[in-house]
Formats: sequence, C-alpha cells, structure tokens
Amino acid sequence: MNGFSLDGKFFKGLTKAGDFIILAIITAVFCLPVITIGASLTAAVYSGIKLVRDEESYVYKDFWKSFKMNFVQGLLIELIHVVIGFLLYIDLRASVQWGLVQGSQVGVIFIFVVIGVMAVWVAVMMYSFALLSRYDNKIPVTLKNALIISIHHLPQTVIMLIATVGLIYFSCIYFTAFIVTIPLILYVDSFIFSSIFKHLEKGSQPDQTEEIEDTKEEEE
Repeated sequence: MNGFSLDGKFFKGLTKAGDFIILAIITAVFCLPVITIGASLTAAVYSGIKLVRDEESYVYKDFWKSFKMNFVQGLLIELIHVVIGFLLYIDLRASVQWGLVQGSQVGVIFIFVVIGVMAVWVAVMMYSFALLSRYDNKIPVTLKNALIISIHHLPQTVIMLIATVGLIYFSCIYFTAFIVTIPLILYVDSFIFSSIFKHLEKGSQPDQTEEIEDTKEEEE
C-alpha cells in the first residue's frame, strides 16, 4: 500500500514521467524555429539530468535558464554539425551511386565507411550538446571532449545511439508514437549522461572542463 501513497514509488514515477512529457513538449516547441535546435537540445539535457537526479527543479524554469545561457554556443555548435551532416550526406549519396548503381565493390565498402563516420558524428553531436549543458568551455574543446568521451564510454554511447536513432525511426513510421518516444529518449539519454558526468566529476574530467554550476551560474 505504501507504494501507492503520494510519497510512494508509483506516484513518484508518474510525476517523473509527466515531467519528461512536459520537457519533451517544451523541447519540441523551442526547436521549431530551427536555429534554436542546438540551444533547445542543450537545455533539454540540462533539465533532464536534474529530473533524473531528483534534484529540486522546475522543468520550464531550468530549461529556460539553460536555453538563454547557452544560446550562442548552442547555435554555433548546431551550425558546425549541420555542415558536417550535409557533407556526410553528399558522401553517402555518392557512395551509393558508386557502389549500388554502378556495381563497384569499392563503392560498397565506402557506403559502410560513411555510415560508420555518420554514427560517430551523431554520437559527437549528442555529447557536445550534453557537455555544453554542464561545462563552460570553448567550442573546439567541447567538440574534442565530446569525441573523446563518446569513445571512452563506448557501451553507453552505443546504447544511446540505438535508443535515440531507433525510437526516432520508429516514430517516423508511427508518428503518434512521438508522445511516448521523445520523453523516453530524453529519459534514457539524461540517465546515461548523468552517470557519465558523475564519473567525470570524481576526478577524471577531460582537460579544461568546469562544472556549469561553478562558472555559468555566477554570471547571473
């Protein structure tokens, strides 16, 4: 019976699920202008980690705080990833044309190489926004750390890639599933990032990283 009390695990779970649904809606709305996607994803991770850690927080307040704080860097990192993604898309189309249309075995090999590079790009993109939400660094340092940490924590990276890409693909087939899949993606990614950041903040941080609470909040 205690599990069904207002302070029990059942109601706490429902409350957390509701918070992640609200966070997903806020994130989707703030992503609509497109140029705000970087800052929105950064704010989503910042708020999601607070929810996962059961820290006293207000979803919209935390989201808006991080969004404002990281808007410029989020936009710049977003533009960098857009350019990289566009170049990889061109490479993939060329490889498909070469390998599948023209029947070149070397072209087929290049298809798999490009797909592998695209997986690394997606991982670095996810980590770069997560690191921006937590640490105060210059953009090149953030991108470098994103690559290093994504490789160092490869099992977690693979889980996030499968969960994120898989659920997004599923939602593209069944569009109404977004109401469940997006909050689930935010929860899984926030949970994993929270665990990784705890490990980093015990003394094995990447070079030149600083906690957001020790730097960015002082500017308010």
